[in-house]
Amino acid sequence: MRRKNRLATVAIALGASGILAACGSTSSSSSTTTSATTTTNVTVAYVPIPLFDPLYVAMAKGYFTKAHLDVHLTVVSSGQSATTLAATNRVQVVLGGFSAGMFDAINQGLNFKVVGSMAAEAPGTAANGLVVANGVVPAGKSLTAAQLRGAKIGIDGGAGAAGGYLLAEALKPYHLTLADVNVVNLGLPDMETALANHSVVAAYPSAPFLSAILAAKDGTLVSPARVNAAVVGVIYGGSFAKTPAAQRFFDALAKGAQDLQGSAQTSAANLAIIAKATGESTSILASEPPSIYATNLAPPVSTLDAMQQVYLTNGLVDYHHPLSASAYIDQSFANKVPTS
Repeated sequence: MRRKNRLATVAIALGASGILAACGSTSSSSSTTTSATTTTNVTVAYVPIPLFDPLYVAMAKGYFTKAHLDVHLTVVSSGQSATTLAATNRVQVVLGGFSAGMFDAINQGLNFKVVGSMAAEAPGTAANGLVVANGVVPAGKSLTAAQLRGAKIGIDGGAGAAGGYLLAEALKPYHLTLADVNVVNLGLPDMETALANHSVVAAYPSAPFLSAILAAKDGTLVSPARVNAAVVGVIYGGSFAKTPAAQRFFDALAKGAQDLQGSAQTSAANLAIIAKATGESTSILASEPPSIYATNLAPPVSTLDAMQQVYLTNGLVDYHHPLSASAYIDQSFANKVPTS
């Protein structure tokens, strides 16, 4: 059964572009103060998918309220499209995917930084990966570089999206780069059909679309994502980052991540919270591979550096020399998260 339901919103999180489509509750400004006991309004732009579970847990368990924060959630079409809002303080926080467009925006002087990570790939699981259409590789044979070279490969958001970086990693064992294949922008919900009718040779789906494709036998997983690679995270607008509320927000969000460690991630209480926030059933959520959340939500420095290098190498950004990590990452909030 092809699942083209509300889980299609997963596609948005990894997109490199898109027009902002705010459709949730919004807050027009951030009422910042120097008092830790005065309630501060914080607007968070996000995509309602399971990659951002610490947000939902922190909201449901009142961690933001306890930190004297009145958090308003506003749904957006992609994290990348919301960075301009964060840079201009129309929202204070963005939870979304990293992309070539994000690096370009930093290079152009937009005032925001990556301050934390969200979901990363857990060992021994396959929440996303490179899938080749069945029939491309003869029975009993292994996939070869020749079968991928010049082939159409579907990525949600195109080569400049987070999926572009993930595909570049998946191609390394075949000694190929993005320039060696024909990357096409293909929405995650459409990948199963495209693989089934061979309109693409391969695609890079993520959960729950990956499991649906494999169950329908429309494709074969040939290269799962690299373990611990977090291509989604937390972005702060520059103005908000300077306020006392910024650390309080981060601490509360990290507390949500701490509640999702190990088997606690699939506890009945947490699954119920996530299901309510994302509109998905607890059974589907429980069946999908778990994610890793750092207990202090530290920014994925090495992954971000690798992503920038891929975008530079493939001409997907408008500059030619790598930006220093300090230009787009602020680790100070993660460093101050309470350890207990």
